Amino acid sequence: MIAILRADGGQGPPLVYLPGIDGSGELLLGTAARLERRFRLVRLAWRPDGDDTYEALARAVVALLESLRVGRALFLAESFGGALGLQLALDHPGHVRGVAIVNGFAHFRRRARLALTALVLPLVPSPLFRLGRRALGPRELIGPRRDPEVERLFLALPGIECDEGYARRLRMIRALDLRPRLAEIRRPVALYASERDRVVDSVFQAREMAARLPDATMEILPASGHVVLPFADEPWVERMEALAARAGK
Repeated sequence: MIAILRADGGQGPPLVYLPGIDGSGELLLGTAARLERRFRLVRLAWRPDGDDTYEALARAVVALLESLRVGRALFLAESFGGALGLQLALDHPGHVRGVAIVNGFAHFRRRARLALTALVLPLVPSPLFRLGRRALGPRELIGPRRDPEVERLFLALPGIECDEGYARRLRMIRALDLRPRLAEIRRPVALYASERDRVVDSVFQAREMAARLPDATMEILPASGHVVLPFADEPWVERMEALAARAGK
């Protein structure tokens, strides 16, 4: 798995978005423009190439950021990308100021669901997968909160592909367990966990990480689902500014 550039905009200290398993780099929706008013927002995407490990993907991220002349950066890491943010802090601390993890994990606990998804996924035609995501996405991913603009922008996306890249990222999750190494991380980590997440047991995962990380804060987001970054009433800009203040120069 390698990293590619999705977008690079705004001015200010660098903030790198590490997307979830969809790998598109598009699920910030309207929050991308809000973050660009304060930060240089570098949005990454994932492409199936190279080795299927978080270590290899972290190296690819660092190589790409160096090519863009991005020095030490804050990382905004969502779901699948959360463990990548941790991996970067472990293996490449010189490139990391701090990491914000939204509905992420250091080890995916729902092993049966993961195995079932990996088994069924190859049997689902991509058009049917996209149709199901469009029909069920607002309820399963966005959750109980209702925001017509978020839903409109979400449904306007082309949708993730039920493809080789998705299957390979699933295998990466199955092999992941960073819990024994979390105490080594010396960068500030801000954990955000949605109370009504149907994809990841985010509150449990955040508490587990917070207990092992030396410098972590945790915030539970009430009545929120797995996709929570796009909501305009969530103060993501202010949260990233607070993380930058914790990280210092």
